[in-house]
Amino acid sequence: MMKKFGFTLAEVLITLGIIGVVAALTAPALVQNAGTAKIGPTLSKVVSTLENANEQILHDEDATDLSKIAKTTEEYCELLSKYISGSSYETEDFDNSMFQPAPSYYNGGSASFISELKPFYFSDNIFLLICSDLNASLNFRYSAKGSFKGLYANLAVDINGPKTKPNRFGKDIFYFVIDKSGQVIPMGSSTYAWLFNVGASEGTFKYTNSNGLYSCNETTVTTGWGCAGSIFENNFKVIYQ
Repeated sequence: MMKKFGFTLAEVLITLGIIGVVAALTAPALVQNAGTAKIGPTLSKVVSTLENANEQILHDEDATDLSKIAKTTEEYCELLSKYISGSSYETEDFDNSMFQPAPSYYNGGSASFISELKPFYFSDNIFLLICSDLNASLNFRYSAKGSFKGLYANLAVDINGPKTKPNRFGKDIFYFVIDKSGQVIPMGSSTYAWLFNVGASEGTFKYTNSNGLYSCNETTVTTGWGCAGSIFENNFKVIYQ
């Protein structure tokens, strides 16, 4: 008489239980990794689109300086909306209450200053906040080490919209500036030195790691502002050091 080989019901249930436990433990990490993998390409798309629009604006206006064309944030947003398909903007300052939850830094601190920027609706749920330095209360100082043409606008990019969590700098909100030639520069780039006090001396208030570059971690750059530069200098990979 031949023996029949197979699994008992108990063995099947135990195996399914183990698979369920493993899936429960690994699924959140897989989802997080998948989301993180989209950050670099999304930011790359935004920067490329903005720079192409700026280039076309300057070309059509026969100019080399955006500040000579659009002297206010509203004027700049109006121009961008004409050159970026599917985009729109609002003339009023951004209402911070649109964020759910309110925007915060990488370590959870409040980022209330973001309400001083103008809302610009990009596409694919990408949301921009723009503030031309010509009429901004935010006043940053930049020390160029490259081809920087002078600060034109401050830019915050929310890659999944204001109503989608976590709404944190370095997680789904990333900071850039636009120079007068239309170049979009990621905050935290090692190409430039960034200082937060207009009257500060060179080297003051820098966020740097041991290599002298802007890092993206919770201990050195607690605000998360350096993450955009880190992403662009690591082949569009998110590396929380």
